[in-house]
Amino acid sequence: MVNVHIGLDDVDSINGGCTTHFAVQLAWELKKKNIRFIDYLNLIRLNPAVPWKTRGNGAVSIRLQASPEETVGDIWELIISKLEEYAGEFKDSKNQPSVVLHVGEIPWDYEWFANKALHDLVPIDLASRILSKHSETRYYSVRGRRGIIGALAAIGYTMLNTDYTYELVAYRVREYWGKPRLVDSTSIKTMDELYGKEMLLNYDYESNRPLITPHGPDPVLLGLRGEDPRVLFEAYSVLRINEPVEYIAVFRTNQHTDAHLLEVKSICDVRPYMCVKVRGFVKVKPRRIIGGHVVFELCDNECCIDVAAYEPTKSFREIVEKLEIGDYVEVMGCVRPPSSSHGKTINLEKIRVLKLTEIYDYVNPKCPLCGSTMESMGKGKGFRCRKCGYRDPYAKKIAVLRERSIKPGLYQPPKSAFKHLMKPLERIGREKTVFPGVSLEDFVTKLI
Repeated sequence: MVNVHIGLDDVDSINGGCTTHFAVQLAWELKKKNIRFIDYLNLIRLNPAVPWKTRGNGAVSIRLQASPEETVGDIWELIISKLEEYAGEFKDSKNQPSVVLHVGEIPWDYEWFANKALHDLVPIDLASRILSKHSETRYYSVRGRRGIIGALAAIGYTMLNTDYTYELVAYRVREYWGKPRLVDSTSIKTMDELYGKEMLLNYDYESNRPLITPHGPDPVLLGLRGEDPRVLFEAYSVLRINEPVEYIAVFRTNQHTDAHLLEVKSICDVRPYMCVKVRGFVKVKPRRIIGGHVVFELCDNECCIDVAAYEPTKSFREIVEKLEIGDYVEVMGCVRPPSSSHGKTINLEKIRVLKLTEIYDYVNPKCPLCGSTMESMGKGKGFRCRKCGYRDPYAKKIAVLRERSIKPGLYQPPKSAFKHLMKPLERIGREKTVFPGVSLEDFVTKLI
């Protein structure tokens, strides 16, 4: 028996369809053949700044064991048949559905490629050159080759020694696609009260709206995210769902791990479409611009870049506005390319205030006789006390250290502004470094 790794990407379509949905359907067909899975379905979120992504830029890998001769060929034929059928049903001129299948141990250059695809732009030619070196790998695209990038990255990013979370996804039956999702919001709050400490981003109480249900025409009904798949199933049982569910599947994923953030030493190393973590000093005080966005300039000893907290981050902008020139901070986010109206800009996801500069207010001195606040007698002429008449021609304004309304620490936006890869503060200390193996046999289930 050999390990077989199947990578899928760009099956999403604006006309419906979804890469994870196709992967679940494929996994179900494989499960019926009694093939042994060696991992949960892997949902790998890649660089969220890629300009041609569809929705969340997620690729999927399926990892299993098979006999090297008979079964692998049958699996490949099944994948191609199903992919062509699915892509034909949800035809979209922009998407390029692709699959990569690799037999055996994962090569080091696949892992390198996957890590690069998390935080940078990756050309299709690079993927093609790497694939050409490995005869044990097959790949296929229905139209175009761009999906090969994500499919290869999904294979290479194994999460065997990196952080990960889980997501339980429920899928709708076809006739409900595009209609309002019928999940009772009160039951979502109840679920969050019972299991919220072991889960992630169920409900945003600041905006009073659920976060487990998407809004597009895709097949996903809901997604529950957390640290333990068993807890997710328990939480799912609390929900009141008023429509039929076709599939339930558990994904092991890099969501909410900050895996996309590359730590760079200098702002000079920051390029458009990269996702970075970089330190610098506030050069220009944050200002609110048209649209409600808050922007400031960050510099190190050599280079500068704009940083923006956009309107959807709501109260997070108020924290950013408290920064002053000279504050030393670490910013995290993806880079928007320059245009005629703005420079290269980091879209702020989180900010760590490392050191606050000292800000002084200069106030009139107190009268040494009666304690009243004195007034100036003119520039360079000292101060006098209007109450008792005391005068001091040498008196000057007194520097008073201002108490800052922000403290050193790590700050994040409200939950409604979170994207797939952003790690909430409550996950700090929960990071995983080992995958112990599949603990749930039925992690893909067809209900209808």
